[in-house]
Amino acid sequence: MHARPVTRRALLGALGSGAIALLAGCGTPGLTTATTTTGQGTRTPAAPPGSVVGTLLVEAPGGDPATVGFAQRLHDFLNEQVARGSLTTTGARLTVTSAAPSSGPQSKVSQTLAPVVHWRLPLDMLKQADLIGILNGTVKDWQQAGSPVAGTIERIEFTPGGTLTVPGVSTLLPPVASCNDYPTLVAALAAHPFAFAIVPLDVIDFQVRALAIDGMDPLAGRGDLTSYPLRHQLWLSWDEALGGGLRDAVNAFALSYGYFPESFPLPGNPINLTVAGDIIFGRTVHTRMVQYNDFAHPLRLVALRLKSADLTIADLECSMSDNTEKPTDPFTFLFTTNAAAVDGLTLAGIGGVSLANNHFMNFGALGMNDTIADLKAHGIGWFGAGANLTEARKPGMFNVKGLKVYFLGYDGISAAEYGARDDRPGTCPLTAEYVMADISAAKQAGADVIIPFFHWSEEYVAIPNPSMRSLAHLAIDYGATLVIGSHPHWVQATEWYKGVPILYSLGNFVFDQNWSIETMQGMFAEIVLRYQKPVRIRLVPVQIEEMNQPRIMEPGESLQVLQRVYAATDAVKAMG
Repeated sequence: MHARPVTRRALLGALGSGAIALLAGCGTPGLTTATTTTGQGTRTPAAPPGSVVGTLLVEAPGGDPATVGFAQRLHDFLNEQVARGSLTTTGARLTVTSAAPSSGPQSKVSQTLAPVVHWRLPLDMLKQADLIGILNGTVKDWQQAGSPVAGTIERIEFTPGGTLTVPGVSTLLPPVASCNDYPTLVAALAAHPFAFAIVPLDVIDFQVRALAIDGMDPLAGRGDLTSYPLRHQLWLSWDEALGGGLRDAVNAFALSYGYFPESFPLPGNPINLTVAGDIIFGRTVHTRMVQYNDFAHPLRLVALRLKSADLTIADLECSMSDNTEKPTDPFTFLFTTNAAAVDGLTLAGIGGVSLANNHFMNFGALGMNDTIADLKAHGIGWFGAGANLTEARKPGMFNVKGLKVYFLGYDGISAAEYGARDDRPGTCPLTAEYVMADISAAKQAGADVIIPFFHWSEEYVAIPNPSMRSLAHLAIDYGATLVIGSHPHWVQATEWYKGVPILYSLGNFVFDQNWSIETMQGMFAEIVLRYQKPVRIRLVPVQIEEMNQPRIMEPGESLQVLQRVYAATDAVKAMG
């Protein structure tokens, strides 16, 4: 289990620096032998819980294996604190149970778990009845649980997850593999793509797909989690003689293994971020809005889903102005619309837009200034363009649940024509120099999350070229939290580089290219950040209707879009 010093600092600090150092390496979940530290600093085997080692007794009467294992590790840890002098107590007893004690000082902690599957399995949520059937082996195929893809269900045992106690489950489906650590689990899911595992919430990242249960989604912090079924709860009680410092010590130890006190806020401070691809409100899209007398029309079918995020970002590839002349040519490459088109952005809860693209400056400083004034008047942030190069390079800064989320926009297509200079307005040119310097400046400014949004690549291809990959890798080397791209009009590959995801192209979103399947289909990304890192990347395919209006595709029909992403992803992986 990974220690999380940012959100646990308050409790860890109560123990002092020596205890914090110990917590960072206090053992691997699943240990069956405890150890203790003598006064000379050597480590020797310790007696199991239930017998006194040094001065402190930890016991787990009648506990299940997960409870006993927790007690063993806690026994070791607390006695080390006694030996270090961090705790001063003699002849005292601490009890770990899975039921509430009747009296005495106590602390309740719980570890939340979640079912995870291979990241390509097209399923986001289980009914609790199906979860029980999957666990005990009576639900045998994923189609029975709602997946559009059939596959025989297998179970992988993740031993640090402890023993499951789920109401209605008396026996578990026998495992096809057993894993002691998370990287091994990820590899096992790749080898068994229709398997599932039950995993502590604190180890999950975007390399797997964590499933919600009846709308309860602890990874994203969504739904009423009070009745969430996958929790391992423990009650810790102790003698009065242990003193006031013990509660902090016990809670700090529990936190290091993903067990959180009831009073602790939702662990990881989950943030739900949605990012969509290219939006043009010009050309045929503008014509449709005029025909319907509704300038929010293009986003009406997706607005509810988009606005449910804590922050939604998109690429705005046009100007919005009542002062620009609207082209009548249906094939024009100059994109503009009325200022009223901002109604669609506000309807969909879009909180920020990238302006770093090859169409935002089609109508020069007039279109730019009117658009920025329109965005500002409606509380929508922007980045990637400005009155001069300094302004164009400024990040979009968003405060989300107390975290500083910075977006950086770069135009890799039209910077020669539209790029900002020291003395002229325009878009932010995409150069390696700017990427390195801007990410470094964002880190220096205290950004918690840094996301470059690149407008790049050849059009109508699914595989990113080597220069794109180099720039994405460079951004990650300098500290990007994740990398997102647009412009090719097709969805493109994903890639994981140094544990950071790259979405090379989200494709069209609000667009009017109806001459190919690829240009009429795009996707948006639903991203969950916990502990300031991406732990979920959900790709949501859309079909663009009537040359203007994206519609979220049903699970079965969305597979054609996702398969193009997966094929391109495999091709990138084969490149090395």
